[in-house]
Amino acid sequence: MPQLENSDVVKHVLQTLINISSRKTTSGHAISTLYESVNELKEKYSFLKHVEIKDTTFLEVEDPVTVLSKIDGVGSNKIGKALHDIITTMNSNLGKDAGYFFIKELRNRMGADYVSTIEEMGLDLGLLQLEFEVNELTKKL
Repeated sequence: MPQLENSDVVKHVLQTLINISSRKTTSGHAISTLYESVNELKEKYSFLKHVEIKDTTFLEVEDPVTVLSKIDGVGSNKIGKALHDIITTMNSNLGKDAGYFFIKELRNRMGADYVSTIEEMGLDLGLLQLEFEVNELTKKL
């Protein structure tokens, strides 16, 4: 398996989050929700200043996610924690628009190399989906 750089992994995860969310809501709403989610976490994870999310609705630029290579020097466990928080914040901020199996769909669409790399970073999407399901069941009880 090729070694993936942090910048590649973060960009791929964020782009996949937008793609999944765009199918369930508008593209603009998906991008703005991700933008808000990342911005909420910039105080906690200073390296997220190297991540830029742009609303491309009225721009000629096609790619809404830019991740600078400066993030490659950050420890992979910190990247894993930040991705965990971005995914859970995004899922929470989208609310019912995310869908019950949002995290499972993310895992299925990411590809084996990326899933195994983020698992090495300490982020298990299968466990995260299970935690989400348990929390949802707890709310109903």
